[in-house]
Amino acid sequence: MGNSLKLSVRRLYLLCCLSGSAHAAMKNFFILYLIVFTGFAQKPSQIDSLKKILAITSDIQRKTKIVQDICEAYSRNQPDSAKKYLEIAQDFSRKSMDKKLEGRSYHLAANFFRAQNEFEKSLQASQKTIDLYEAIDYKRGLGRVYNSIGLTYKKMGDSQKVAAFTRKALMFSLKAIEMAKVVQDTNGLISGYNNAGIAYRDLKEFRKAEDAYKTGLMNAEKYKIDRDAGVLHANLGQIYIDFEKEYDKAIIELEKSLVIHANHNDQQGIEHAYRSLGKAYQMKKEYKKAIDYAQKSVAIAHSLKDIHRMFNAYGILYGIQEDAGLYKEALASLKIAKQLEDSTLRVDKTKNIAEIESKYQTEKKEIEIKNLNEKNALQRNQLAFAGLGLLVLMGLLGTLYWQYKKINENRSQIQKQSDDLKLMMKELHHRVKNNLAIVSSLLKIQSSKMEDEKAVLAVRQGQQRVEAMSLIHQRLYQNDKVSTINIKEYISDLVDSLMSAYGHEVDNFDVQLSVEQEEMDVDLAISLGLIINELLTNSFKYAYAEATHPALKITLKNKVGLSLEIHDNGPGLDMERWNRAKDSFGKKLIAGLSKQIGGTFTIENQNGTYCRLYISPEKMKLVA
Repeated sequence: MGNSLKLSVRRLYLLCCLSGSAHAAMKNFFILYLIVFTGFAQKPSQIDSLKKILAITSDIQRKTKIVQDICEAYSRNQPDSAKKYLEIAQDFSRKSMDKKLEGRSYHLAANFFRAQNEFEKSLQASQKTIDLYEAIDYKRGLGRVYNSIGLTYKKMGDSQKVAAFTRKALMFSLKAIEMAKVVQDTNGLISGYNNAGIAYRDLKEFRKAEDAYKTGLMNAEKYKIDRDAGVLHANLGQIYIDFEKEYDKAIIELEKSLVIHANHNDQQGIEHAYRSLGKAYQMKKEYKKAIDYAQKSVAIAHSLKDIHRMFNAYGILYGIQEDAGLYKEALASLKIAKQLEDSTLRVDKTKNIAEIESKYQTEKKEIEIKNLNEKNALQRNQLAFAGLGLLVLMGLLGTLYWQYKKINENRSQIQKQSDDLKLMMKELHHRVKNNLAIVSSLLKIQSSKMEDEKAVLAVRQGQQRVEAMSLIHQRLYQNDKVSTINIKEYISDLVDSLMSAYGHEVDNFDVQLSVEQEEMDVDLAISLGLIINELLTNSFKYAYAEATHPALKITLKNKVGLSLEIHDNGPGLDMERWNRAKDSFGKKLIAGLSKQIGGTFTIENQNGTYCRLYISPEKMKLVA
């Protein structure tokens, strides 16, 4: 009766989707119904049934499987209960002496720790799973572990904003796909395509991400794997928002996802769908709906006690409130998001996470070394007549080892001092970036309350200068190097930010960026960044009002001194007006910063406005 009722409700929902906007209210009712009905009906009955079977089961292997199933059922919505049954599962699996069951317990532990943002523990558990599965040649299990490791590296990439972790996630996802094809594991194959799509998306390879999601969705629908289809619909919806800019298509995909997740009482999936729907309606400027969905996302993230999800949900809510002009509420959401970011991005984790992979490999090698030592002990017993010579040899080896250990201790102490200094610098840049973000928001709030257009323009230009400096500090705490930044990536981000601020579309612009040497000293980069910000602001404000094919060329050469050239194809500059504008703050800033770094600044008309800043090799030695 219950299953047929739910099937009927889902059919009615599909009819509502086909009937258009006239039935929007009814469609929302059925989504709500599915969330409530399945949330209270489906999962508890499944878990209760498993607990009843567990109570009458005596076989240790059977009991282990049941406890593992209970742990997995709890894992998405009730982390405290999941942890309790995980500990029982690990105890039972050790007693069962079954490597496959023990491997699954470690696999569940890896997933649990990842959800709690304990990435080091998650990867350690995954490594133990691999060791157990490799020992029994369990390829299907190995494929699923690769998917799990890929997800862990993806979350590490999110929290630390380190692309290397995301590329690692992609590598393991592709490895999982290949393994799933070999053993014909449909679930593993679909998960692999989904995880690969996520990694491609985070690496901004959107077309590859879309192809991966669609391939996964095709397999999920072919083999009627409903739950995975829900995840893929949601992720495809994100692509339509971020890349295709087709918000109505995104909403259709996200509502399909919401129904499927509600049917399975998948609170994590529901939270993700709500968050993405908030973003879609934000882009459509339907702020009331957007805020409603974002607040639902925040509420579920809190109920899941998932800091990573809470940070993302508050980030979306802040953006919507800011766009809607609710600046007081936006500032409150921003402060919460920054607090959550601090808890997930504590700089001391950067060092720990960077060491994680080598730790797991070290652990594995230690086991191999232990096995070799046991073999050596056996050989020594067999060669007892050479004992005296062996003792002499061991004495020499001991002396060498002592010397080697002392050298390593000295190196470790030097490395620790270097790491501590690097961590403190990262912490400093992180806090500066956060403070600049709050200053920028306060300036935006202040400008919204002004009526004088000149005053509004002046404050907003000040806000853009703050954001230009903030970008520098953001790149510094995200990078392993604390004294240099990638100036090419910084300029690219600055162009995108200013282009958006002045209402220009990226697709309509011909932007050419050429940088010979990408790494630049941070002090020089800050001054250069502010100069570039002023020049680009001038171009975006005045150069393209009547341009049919707007173009912007930025060149940075380092071979003989340093040469920065910025050239737009606008109508050019009124040189008389430029020379008269002695009180212009922007002009004073360019002149002052150019002098500070020993540069010579020139501006002229060459089929548009052409600006050049040159620093001679002699001056470069003083500022670099």
